[in-house]
Amino acid sequence: MRRVALVLIVSLVVGASAAFFAHAGVAREQSSQPAAAHLVSFESLPGLVPLRQPAVARQLVARPEPSTISIPRLHLKSRVFPSAELNRGPAWWPITGRPGGGDTVAIAGHRTTHTHPFYYLDRLRLGDAIYVTYHEHAYRYRVDHIHVFSATDLHIADAVGHERLLLSACTPRGSAAFRLVVEARPA
Repeated sequence: MRRVALVLIVSLVVGASAAFFAHAGVAREQSSQPAAAHLVSFESLPGLVPLRQPAVARQLVARPEPSTISIPRLHLKSRVFPSAELNRGPAWWPITGRPGGGDTVAIAGHRTTHTHPFYYLDRLRLGDAIYVTYHEHAYRYRVDHIHVFSATDLHIADAVGHERLLLSACTPRGSAAFRLVVEARPA
């Protein structure tokens, strides 16, 4: 304990003295040497060890677990990606709602390209379960309708006044002429 107190006192004295002499030396001398040359460093004083800086406590920011989708009939378990990352797997449609919000929730996936997560989307049947986790909450949906829409129909994900989940993919496989849309309601 005494050694720590002694080191603190010596450090304060040396630091104050170094600053005083550096300032006084600069004021008296108009030399071409920079002011930093007058400062005393810990390395130049034998036997003194600089004190460690106090550790700054980092605030841990808990990131929510990634959203996932699970469709038992298709043996599909995957992360749900942001809309710009559709090539990595199933992705949220931009501007649609999210589970638990009481609005239309839409997830798109490829059938034949990239990771082709919705390759067998046409095998879903009425009543099949779909599970989506979002912000660490699990939501269960049941398939209610299966539709095929034109690729030019831009209103398939409009709000309808209640929560529903839409899974969409191009159909038939290898073509982008139509969209296979599976509609599910909260169970």
